[in-house]
Amino acid sequence: MRNHSAFLATVAVLGLSLLTGCGMANTPVQVGTSLSGNWAFVPTTSNVVLNLGFTQGAYETVSAVARLNGSSCMSPTTDILLTGSVGGDNQMLLVSSPFGGTTLTLQGQVSGDGKSMAAATWSFAGGSCASLGQASVAATNYSSINGTYTGTFVDGSSTIAVSSLLQQTSQPDLNGQFSLSGTTTFPNNNCFVDQPSIQTSLVTGNSLTMTYTDTASGTVLTAAGTFNSAASTLTITNWAIKGGSCNGDSGTGSLTAQEQNL
Repeated sequence: MRNHSAFLATVAVLGLSLLTGCGMANTPVQVGTSLSGNWAFVPTTSNVVLNLGFTQGAYETVSAVARLNGSSCMSPTTDILLTGSVGGDNQMLLVSSPFGGTTLTLQGQVSGDGKSMAAATWSFAGGSCASLGQASVAATNYSSINGTYTGTFVDGSSTIAVSSLLQQTSQPDLNGQFSLSGTTTFPNNNCFVDQPSIQTSLVTGNSLTMTYTDTASGTVLTAAGTFNSAASTLTITNWAIKGGSCNGDSGTGSLTAQEQNL
């Protein structure tokens, strides 16, 4: 009987060793609520904005890439690499690699659906951005720009009808930035020969930029603006045309989502 028990114990240990050797025992598991997408962290005391894209947010290790806008302490194109976790209590803790001698700590209580965050704070310590210090920040998750958007561009006293089909990437690039693809039509407008398509774009936080090109006429349209957290309204703070029959035209505009792609 003693030998039989020893045999079973040996088999159990061997089985566990095989599972570990195959990597099954080391498979990462989700601890807290998963985080993903495009976020902005904004303090109430200044106009500084930390735009952030989560590159890995489903398992023990959470990683993200952020960029700081509105502060002279760091270029807005500098990548801030953060890693950390979301615990079983849904408390997020991210700590950055040093940038300009500064280390950033970002904390917040993640909601059950992973779409919002309460009691968020940031803390900049040391280096060039130490003056930003510790502050409570509003954390906003921005939905993807995705679907058909219609509205108008205004050029002085002229109003131009616009219809755009836009699709945002589901994952950020290595810089934590998202991009757009799509086309735009301008009904009854002679500025374009063919329907222009997006050549370059950038979505970060609540900001977007798009460059459309009509290859038939060589006309290039650039547009920049902001959008609300639901991505249902795009506010174009500036658009401008180079080339073609409408060279030099510029203005503002607004687009509203008509149909969200699933």
